[in-house]
Amino acid sequence: MVNSNTIMSGASKANPADPLIIAINAYIDGVAAFNAVDEEDLPDETFDDLAAAMFHGPEAVLRHWQTPARSHEAALAAISLAEREKAAFEGESPVADAMEAAAIGYWKNLGGSSAEPHASTEVPAPIVVLKDLSPDTCLTAPEAAAYLRVAEVTLARWRSTKRGPEYTKSGGRVLYRVSALLNYVKKNERQGTRPDK
Repeated sequence: MVNSNTIMSGASKANPADPLIIAINAYIDGVAAFNAVDEEDLPDETFDDLAAAMFHGPEAVLRHWQTPARSHEAALAAISLAEREKAAFEGESPVADAMEAAAIGYWKNLGGSSAEPHASTEVPAPIVVLKDLSPDTCLTAPEAAAYLRVAEVTLARWRSTKRGPEYTKSGGRVLYRVSALLNYVKKNERQGTRPDK
């Protein structure tokens, strides 16, 4: 079982729209949920299936991550996870290697500056890219709202009127699967505003 003390708790929630932070949070949440299960209560094959369901998807996403982090927070979360993974697995961790590469890629893209980037006066709207995430990865309501470019209140209204993308609740939190968001966007694509004659 993965040691929950070796994984950071609640990886930087400061920039929820960053796909790397979403993937790191999904992995951390899955590992924490898996570690909360008493393995003596489950047969071995069920235990393995449970591990696969809870964190193997996000782990595979992180292990195959090939793009630089997009923000300083994501780079720090990635390097922190890499350090903890290396400590937990005695230096051998494909997740750690990918996370180090993502963080280094971000810092290289800064143009060699060792200083923390300064915030610009203009704050762009966050853009969420889901292509790097597993279809089974769950996003929180703020993350889903950022992807759909709607307010969280709009998502809440859609839920109350049974509109919008499918969602689930877990531990009182509203979650949206990446596949549900992609299906919703695909279902609502339009080619024009006028009906065909």
